[in-house]
Amino acid sequence: MTTPLAELLTPSDDGAFHCAACQWRCVLRPGETGRCQVRVATEEGIALLNFGLISGAAIGPVEDYRLWHFFPDTLMLSIGSWGYASTADQQRGLYAAIPTDPAKQRHLDAERAANFALQNLCRGVIWAYGEPAVSHEYVLALLQLCRASSRVTALCTTGVLTSEALEVFAPYLDAVSFDLRGFSDSSYARLGGIPDWRASLEIIIEAHARYHCHIEVSTRMHSGVNDSPGELHDLAAWIVANLGDHTPWHVIPGDAGSETAASVVRAKRIGHENGLHYIYGIEHNQATRCPSCQATLITRTNGVARMIGLKDGACETCGHDAQIQLSIFKQR
Repeated sequence: MTTPLAELLTPSDDGAFHCAACQWRCVLRPGETGRCQVRVATEEGIALLNFGLISGAAIGPVEDYRLWHFFPDTLMLSIGSWGYASTADQQRGLYAAIPTDPAKQRHLDAERAANFALQNLCRGVIWAYGEPAVSHEYVLALLQLCRASSRVTALCTTGVLTSEALEVFAPYLDAVSFDLRGFSDSSYARLGGIPDWRASLEIIIEAHARYHCHIEVSTRMHSGVNDSPGELHDLAAWIVANLGDHTPWHVIPGDAGSETAASVVRAKRIGHENGLHYIYGIEHNQATRCPSCQATLITRTNGVARMIGLKDGACETCGHDAQIQLSIFKQR
């Protein structure tokens, strides 16, 4: 089978190709490999070594991917591929290198994946294993096929994709689970491994404001790294100012120990002080309550979510718009 070529690239007069799939924007000459380790320049363009290769796939609750206000109590097909877009991912090795053993190289055509989601009554598909930016062409095909069958679509991302990539994804993309690793240069130097964390913020703002994608934010707390009161204040304030005070913020421990647990408690307190209505930790059975009257809108018990107080996305008790995505039509 012929290896597919990248779409988001610009050739230059000196024979190099400028890749625009992720923030690294590698400039590759024939024989050179991008930082992602899955894109290699040839005389014809940039070959996609990971196209159609699946690193993971599963059917499970949408809540497993920290999307708690996006079609609650539905099943999603989660899927992903190999390659990385951050040095942090490279160091961990998670979903980074394509297995050298051909027996471990699982191929799945995008049309088969979309049909599998439909046949198994999944509400949609989530790209959840590995950064979607480095699998741009396959992800695009999957999103298009799923939306054609009225499935919803979502990405789990660090925001390292480019504005060009987002523009191509946007007509077929419904939600983003955003991994925001901190809110300072020092935090991202330790945890991020991406070229420009502020550019990632702009991508998420664009996805929300221009393309009306549902956004949920997750931050793993690392004691002494990204948990200072000032940094947490700035992070929470950014969410409120740019994504809205109804944006869910998932605050979870990145390390074990009582210090990190205290960091999570501090982050939740500061988030509430800055006006965020929905903040979730790792406690079991966390419910969603109406910001206006505190009536229970969604229960979560033993990993099962149930909508009990919502009518057309609003609180049944007081009528407050809870801003929970229940429709395939994007909120404006």
